Amino acid sequence: MFEYFDIHSHLHFPDYDTDREEIIVEMKKLGIGTITIGTGLETSKQAVGLAEKHDNIWATVGLHPDDLKDGNELVPEFLQLARHTKVVAIGECGLDYFRPTTIDDETKKIQAKIFQQQIDLSLEVEKPLMLHIRPSKGSQDAYEDTLQILESYAKKHGNKLRGSAHFFAGNFETLKRFLALGFTVSFTGVLTFTRDYDELVRYAPLGSIMSETDAPFVAPAPHRGKRNSPLYVPEIVSAIARIRSDSPALVQKTLVENAMRNFMI
Repeated sequence: MFEYFDIHSHLHFPDYDTDREEIIVEMKKLGIGTITIGTGLETSKQAVGLAEKHDNIWATVGLHPDDLKDGNELVPEFLQLARHTKVVAIGECGLDYFRPTTIDDETKKIQAKIFQQQIDLSLEVEKPLMLHIRPSKGSQDAYEDTLQILESYAKKHGNKLRGSAHFFAGNFETLKRFLALGFTVSFTGVLTFTRDYDELVRYAPLGSIMSETDAPFVAPAPHRGKRNSPLYVPEIVSAIARIRSDSPALVQKTLVENAMRNFMI
């Protein structure tokens, strides 16, 4: 059993090329496990390759919505990767209406098409989705469109459809709809420097919450402005316990159990 589990990092990214192994050694000393997240075919291969080498690292394979272009398809090689024993989820996948310089109806259609292909893949290999959802500024549009797709699939597939909304930043209605689907949500180091999501953290059942760093991005306090790392996941777990006024030991133990159960580790 791990002491902490970071369900979403990018430890295979070039940001760690100079000290990756040292970080992993320290993670093992501290009892920290992580899932390193694929964002395209090549990064998915890299994630699987890293996970193969270490018993405290798992991987996902998928296509990030920011990386899609017209004509993109989920190539057959993804299916082979998705069946790997160290792959525990499909993604990160979903809809992103924030980052593209132009987000028009055609771009949204392409994102939805590739997202649905990845939902189909997750159902085929019986592994959960790792969702990336980012709405346009001041709206919940990407969450709304994502949930419409997921709710449609749920009508056909029931609880075979599983997943987690990474870096959750929705509202109460969005959270309730994810929980109704049986999905989980994860929170990042943002909790350490803003109170914007405190009510959501308090509202969600502890059994439906997981911790993540999204490393190398969004380092928690007191590391803001620096490269993030799975080594900082204890700061996030501590923030969740503080916000909920729950026992730190209980939160720490439960969040690890949640990750083990939801990703069948």
